[in-house]
Order: sequence, then C-alpha cells, then structure tokens
Amino acid sequence: MRGGKEIDWKALVTGIVAYEQPFAALDGERFERIERGFGEHYQVDRLSSDAFGFSRGEGYTRLPRWDAFGYVDRGTVARVRNAETELADVGSNIAVLPAGWKAIRFSLDIRVILIFWAALIAGTYFFAAPNSPIQFWVGGFVVIWALHVRLVMRSLDGKLARWMARSSWN
Repeated sequence: MRGGKEIDWKALVTGIVAYEQPFAALDGERFERIERGFGEHYQVDRLSSDAFGFSRGEGYTRLPRWDAFGYVDRGTVARVRNAETELADVGSNIAVLPAGWKAIRFSLDIRVILIFWAALIAGTYFFAAPNSPIQFWVGGFVVIWALHVRLVMRSLDGKLARWMARSSWN
C-alpha cells in the first residue's frame, strides 16, 4: 500500500493496474468531473450511477507525448461505498454520520505496452545476447513493469487533482 492506495497484486500480474484510492468526499458532481476528465481522452460508457468504463475507440484523442497515462488502453472507474452505515453516538444529542464513500476503484489495462516491452526484450535476448544469463533480462522486464505501473498511477493522480480542482471560488 503506497499513499493509502490498496493495490490488487493478483490483477497486477495479468497487466491490470487495479487499486483503490481513499476518497471520502465523492458526491455525484465530483464523480461526474472525473468521468468528464476521462471523456476528454477516451470513449466513456456509463455502467451504473457509481461506475463507468473507458476505452480507446472512436473519439480517442492522444495524450501529450510524455504522459504515462497514454499507456492505458481501457479500464473501469467505480465509487466504493463505505460499509459503515451505523451512526456513531458521541453524546446524548450528537451523532456522527459516516462518510458515504470510502474510495475510488481504478482498473487500468496496460497489457499492450507490457507485451511490447516483453517482445522487445525477448527479441534482443535471442538475437543479440543468447548466451547471457536470462535472470538479468527477466529482472529488467520486472523493473520496466514496475516503472510503468508507478508512472501510470502518478499521471492519474495529477489528472485527478486537476479534474477535482474548483474552477472558481464564486
């Protein structure tokens, strides 16, 4: 867990970056801002009032050249409700309401870029250095994989901050 994010390690092995990012204040307006933000670059399909899917398709606009979020081909975004529904009794007249939402769940498919790197590394190994130890090549692929996951998550964090920022204080 990095920065409060709960990463699904089993999905990561298959090339899907799936994680939950804590976010308690996620009303309909903020969730729609996130959906519109994804809609600037991807085709967005509403799955329910709490989830949407996105993919490259008709209307896909390329991201800036050095934006790691361009490695994501498709995915889903969902609001995760807080399981706590009971009111916490603080005193005789005061009750604390639990937050309605606890997190946003992202599922981001980066398989295509990983397949590209695997093919490039395998081709380089077989044609340029077939007698070298394969552990170094596998280790290099794992480093590239981890770097891509971190870059995609960092890029999405920056986009979320921009999409959630208020355009005006009036």
